[in-house]
Amino acid sequence: MNLPKLKLPRFKGYVIAFFWIAIIASLMAFVDKRQKDKVCQKVNVKIDNEYDNYFIESEDVQNLMTKNQRENLINNIHEFINLKELEKRIKAHGFVEKVVVSKDLKGNVDVYVVQYQPLVRLGIAGVEDKYVSSNGKILPISDRFTARTMVLTGAYTSLLAQRDWKKDSLRSKYFEFVNKITSNEYLAPLLPQADINWKGEIIIYPQVGKQTIDFGKPVDLDVKFAKILAFYKKIVPAKGWNAYKKVTIKYKNQIICEE
Repeated sequence: MNLPKLKLPRFKGYVIAFFWIAIIASLMAFVDKRQKDKVCQKVNVKIDNEYDNYFIESEDVQNLMTKNQRENLINNIHEFINLKELEKRIKAHGFVEKVVVSKDLKGNVDVYVVQYQPLVRLGIAGVEDKYVSSNGKILPISDRFTARTMVLTGAYTSLLAQRDWKKDSLRSKYFEFVNKITSNEYLAPLLPQADINWKGEIIIYPQVGKQTIDFGKPVDLDVKFAKILAFYKKIVPAKGWNAYKKVTIKYKNQIICEE
């Protein structure tokens, strides 16, 4: 009677694989325990100031994490440091867009903060001004730092400040209007301020020249900005900066210049 032969090489391979898996798992558990038992030696805070905004400083981040020094991170065991809770505390700051808190192998806590970038400032009669960020979020004004942005004033700004802009059908039109100016290297320094009346119509106040620009409502933006560029690149070189008091571009197929 012939007995079936055992395939020892394959069986041996399973044993070796299981052996190594067990070793790796043990090492990972050991390392994890070592990490949990480590004590926080230092808190490293990095704030991204890519756009030269200084609304929050390292000391502010430290105070947010420790509830104004009422809790300790230094000399605290890693196992008792809740990274998600620290991120939540920092994110509560009005100008923090993103934050990542992590632990390194040396026992340090590393914090990386990204601030919102203000796009435009809303001057609102009777109440504190607001910023609108580059992604359409309404932001508070800071006592510490003033961002250099375009400014919108007028009766309509109180309405615009009531909610975020980007996903709102009404406010998104003004968001696009501001972006058309601020993203254009020629227009951004030339058109720093506009007024929005109670009807939602825009009057632009250029930095150079005595004229105002009657833009109307933020519709047909490409056509209207093409008219503005035509005025500055064709009419102004021929007539001069102060030849007109008012330029109206809100009507179809017309640029009306009034002396």
